[in-house]
Amino acid sequence: MRGAVQWAQPVLRDRLASWLHRPQRSWTAAVAPRLVARATGTDDTRWRTETVAFTSTSVAVATVRGGGAGDRYMVKVPWTDQAAEGLKRQAEVLDLLWTNPRLPGLRRVLPYCAAQGTAEGRYYCVEGALRGAPASGMMLRRTRRTALLASASRVIRDLHLRTRERTLLDRAAVVQWVDAPLRRLEGFAGTHPQRDRLLDAVWRLREELVAALVGRTVHTCWIHGDFWPGNLLATSPDGQVTGIVDWDRAAARQLPLHDLLHLHVLARRLARGEELGEIVVHALRHGIDRTLDVPAGEAAAWLDGIPPRPALLLYWLRHILLFIDSEGDHDDPRWIRGNVERVLVNV
Repeated sequence: MRGAVQWAQPVLRDRLASWLHRPQRSWTAAVAPRLVARATGTDDTRWRTETVAFTSTSVAVATVRGGGAGDRYMVKVPWTDQAAEGLKRQAEVLDLLWTNPRLPGLRRVLPYCAAQGTAEGRYYCVEGALRGAPASGMMLRRTRRTALLASASRVIRDLHLRTRERTLLDRAAVVQWVDAPLRRLEGFAGTHPQRDRLLDAVWRLREELVAALVGRTVHTCWIHGDFWPGNLLATSPDGQVTGIVDWDRAAARQLPLHDLLHLHVLARRLARGEELGEIVVHALRHGIDRTLDVPAGEAAAWLDGIPPRPALLLYWLRHILLFIDSEGDHDDPRWIRGNVERVLVNV
């Protein structure tokens, strides 16, 4: 039951956001058919807005349908500068991935940006809609969860394998991965009641990760960057992934462990109601394979020779850096306690 409550929280949060932002939803509903018509070179009267949701990241998302059975588009309108930057970044990433000749098989699960521009001074993006339903709801049933994780792993591993390159981790690469998030954590720890304890943990982390990573040769590749069930679309009941959305945190020359760990860590979070930081601490103590219920050989393959403890801490640091200043997280004491403080006091 606890897992069901925890899974429902982001859904309820998005519904509350929709209720609180009726003017933004109404404006988006009114302009969305016109924007789709402009993107497709068709008449406005062909299109109608079916639904409009307002996400916790301040984006109004309208589903627009036309006369044909398969004519469906998503119109996304951001209502904060941070949300606009994220959508523009996603459009750039999708263009790079769609035009990459090494990735023909990925296109079936990629959104495509049919058009972007401004309407009455506000940025928008029109995307072709993908098949399937959000995969988060499959996490509560073990058989569907297992099928979904297997399908998602296959799809993202294809991206990793087709874009990978051998990379020597010199000090410059490690500084980017380690120092940037640790400097942010130093700023956080400097104003915390347990300042000395947390700063000591940050300094020890820097020494440990630099020693474990500098001079190591690994495979780097394109990653999604926020690869969790909430960003997957899938068919039910077979759990086959039909779409991957929200590519604004994607990046090249990164470690594939970030996607694979995040997928399984968040699957456990959705199923069991634990915070990400709690799961990371459990994995540090008991092992990745036991914590995430995956074969030891599979977990080892994710890490590509990096020892489990540095790999977990590197994954955690990247996640924290991406989200510690994001809307809805940086000012949430519960999120900070469960995902930042909990790990720092246990390393």
